Amino acid sequence: MPISLLHSTSTKFTSLLYFAVFSCLVATSVNASEIQVGSSYADVIQILGEPDGELKLGQKSILTYGKAKIKLLNNNVVSVSSELEKQLLERSQTKSEVEANRDKGLVNFRGKWVTPNQRDAVLKSELIAKQKYNKSRSVALHSQQLWHTDVNRAMQLAKSTNKQLLLNFTGSDWCGWCIRLDNEVFSQQGFINYAKSNYILVKVDFPKRSTQTDQLRKQNRSLANKYRVRAYPTIVLVDSNGKPLARSGYVKGGPEAFLRTLR
Repeated sequence: MPISLLHSTSTKFTSLLYFAVFSCLVATSVNASEIQVGSSYADVIQILGEPDGELKLGQKSILTYGKAKIKLLNNNVVSVSSELEKQLLERSQTKSEVEANRDKGLVNFRGKWVTPNQRDAVLKSELIAKQKYNKSRSVALHSQQLWHTDVNRAMQLAKSTNKQLLLNFTGSDWCGWCIRLDNEVFSQQGFINYAKSNYILVKVDFPKRSTQTDQLRKQNRSLANKYRVRAYPTIVLVDSNGKPLARSGYVKGGPEAFLRTLR
């Protein structure tokens, strides 16, 4: 074959190849633009094909195509990556890598290729952490609901229920040891269970940032003078008439160690 003809054939083949690649990229761009908020799951799969990864959390799901993410709620698109077309183009250039990873049984999880077991382990760990956090918040909220601030009302309850009063002299928003005592003892289920059966809890607070009524500040100063409180936290256990029975403060070791100082 003459060199000129060979050159001409090669040039035409190269032009056709460039045209084919360009056409694919244009098609990808057009297709990508069709993915909008409100598009269905079926629309996404039909336009873009199977995703590299799919994460489902209840009614929510996230489809990943390389770095591109499409979020759905009830199988309808609610958000699309801001640079979807660019990210899909990058993905097409590394499609062989994607296919190789999928052939190995890997899944794209938050932009990284991992095994399904690794993905599930992360999700399980996050779920357990969230459950623990929610439980601790619930217990802490329950603990807060047990504390009174009106000492006269608390004494009336103590007499009617034949319980003792536990006075917690604290600086709730500035005293480090007070905050530790609250977290390690008063917010723990072991203390809450015992206190509900034996004590009427009174919080005698001396905050620096939180606001109080003049009446409450006056009451708390009077109680601090009456029981000679000079430091925080100070815990004073009294009977329903206000007679001191025991005295304590911060104690390391949780509810059991703390309660032993009052028995």
